[in-house]
Amino acid sequence: MKKIFISVLCTVCAISAFAQPGGFGGWQMPKIDVHCSEKFADLDYVGDGQVYHKLDIYIPKVEREVYPVAIHIYGSAWYSNNSKGMADLGTIVNALLDAGYAVVTPNHRSSMDAKFPAQIHDIKAVVRYVRGNAEKYNFDPNFVVTSGFSSGAHLASLAATSNGVAELEGTLGDYTQYSSLVDAACCWSGPTDLHYMSCGNEDSWNHAPEETVMGFSFKGNEEAFKALNATTYIDPTDPPVVVFHGTADNVVPYCQGVHFHQLLSEAGVVTEFHTVEGGGHGNGMYAPETLEAMVTFVEKQRIIKTMKEDFAPSASNQPGKQYPMVNSQRMVRAQLVAPDANSVKLDIGAVKYPMRKDENGVWTGESAPQDEGFHYYQFEVDGASVPDPGSLYYYGASRWGSGVEVPAHDQDFYALKNVPHGDVREVYYYSETEDRICHCFIYTPPGYDQNKKKRYPVLYLQHGYGESEHGWSEQGRAGLIMDNLIAEGKAEEFIIVMDNGSWTPKPGVTGFPSDWADAFMTRLIDDIIPMVDARYRTKADRKYRAMAGLSMGGMQTKIITMKNPDVFSALGMFSGGVISVEEADQTEGFRDAYKLVFISYGSHELKDPRWGHDQEATTAALKASGMNANFYISPETAHEWQSWRRSLHQFAQLLFK
Repeated sequence: MKKIFISVLCTVCAISAFAQPGGFGGWQMPKIDVHCSEKFADLDYVGDGQVYHKLDIYIPKVEREVYPVAIHIYGSAWYSNNSKGMADLGTIVNALLDAGYAVVTPNHRSSMDAKFPAQIHDIKAVVRYVRGNAEKYNFDPNFVVTSGFSSGAHLASLAATSNGVAELEGTLGDYTQYSSLVDAACCWSGPTDLHYMSCGNEDSWNHAPEETVMGFSFKGNEEAFKALNATTYIDPTDPPVVVFHGTADNVVPYCQGVHFHQLLSEAGVVTEFHTVEGGGHGNGMYAPETLEAMVTFVEKQRIIKTMKEDFAPSASNQPGKQYPMVNSQRMVRAQLVAPDANSVKLDIGAVKYPMRKDENGVWTGESAPQDEGFHYYQFEVDGASVPDPGSLYYYGASRWGSGVEVPAHDQDFYALKNVPHGDVREVYYYSETEDRICHCFIYTPPGYDQNKKKRYPVLYLQHGYGESEHGWSEQGRAGLIMDNLIAEGKAEEFIIVMDNGSWTPKPGVTGFPSDWADAFMTRLIDDIIPMVDARYRTKADRKYRAMAGLSMGGMQTKIITMKNPDVFSALGMFSGGVISVEEADQTEGFRDAYKLVFISYGSHELKDPRWGHDQEATTAALKASGMNANFYISPETAHEWQSWRRSLHQFAQLLFK
């Protein structure tokens, strides 16, 4: 909902005394046979004793632990303050009761009692009353839907689109500490955009009802009247809305429903539009299939919201922090305290999701379902990108920032378990080739320090573009993957060296020039490998030395291993290219040197680029030519850490056998 409110002009202008033919709502006859098990009548939801602040509660015959709640609002062109007993009881209300919803029918102030926004203040007070009395009436405070006919549909829709608009909240009643946010809305023949009553043609509409509720003339004050429109406040964070409108409606034009639905859709709000052929303003609108469509829509939204609500803190959070959270649908919910911000978005997976601000200045928002595994994310606060203080920080996308762990169905292979653990050691060393102190991480298997005589093979494992030596031990969980494999007897014990192979293109250079990997190759061959062999108990022989990497690191691996067959005996490329039969044949010593070639990719072809080749067929041809070539596809993943964790898990089981 847009955080705006168009101030109402104080000058009272002449009001037209003539309404549209048939009135702007239409009175409805009460229905005696209400399908309820119990009724609570004339409850005062404000506490001022006024008839316009009374409501009725109908409890369904359907038994539930708690009842979702529908607040249904009568239509009257805002002229009535006491029509709760005539609020579509035999149609909309009964359909909701039969579906197991408790139904609340409130009165509200008429345009004669008070001017707008008094009417929406009343409805929001009703929503808060419902939540404040949830335990007393066995309500489910987590699902409250508004519904209404005609001007009641206007208020039901406005309650949905103006979630969080402070000027429309009001301070009525004893339950102001409760939320007035609604979880869905049903708009039956509602006037939701008073500027569009003539369906986009020259404005010839008689605006008497809305002029009465606003307190001044429409003509000349068109901008001020935007405050009354439900459409004014639409934005992507609004709850789902279902719209019903009859093609023969001669009171609120059919185009109102079409227009409202279109604007909701364009904003990304979940919405449905149901045309009722031949339906008038109430007459012919309530066929069984139409009422069933309403119930189906709200029930679907209730079930979806229930599924959304099983959020739990992410494993990548800072100790004691509740946010970000992830639910069973793999949606990420984040929260940020920023009372002075005007706009906050959750930026994850290259998609920005608007967040909503509560009365305490806390912004909350959810993403669409994400792939399993680890994801970088950040907040966009008034256009500035900032990390989330709730998450641990990771180096990726060329910066230190936030990361969130989305639980995977196979996360057991990198879980922290009660097994013998190796060490991930932070190592500084001097590089003679670059004349500087460098930094890397080195994994040593369980028992390395106890068994002083044992020597180990070594895997040199590289990160991707925009990442660093931190990647594999932190985002990639390399140490835990190896600990678990070794404990299960599925992999040989070996050392893993994780260094920084970052390459920064020179200004004006696009793509990868032919020598882009040379600097790291020189440091690896001349500095890193000698340092590791000198400091650690390695098997300092090419037969016991392998190299692998992800994305850019896979590309580095290909270049370096093909130029140095006398140094390595196995290679792994995770989302980083492929080796063809021709390349193997043209590289002197390649076939004799390499006892294992491993190629892997994510399963999403568009999100994990295939570099212009049929990787699987190319690898199969290499295998058919006599090499031990293996191809692996990570299921249901893209160009992301879950693919590369799985790739290491598969590759490690084949190494040094």
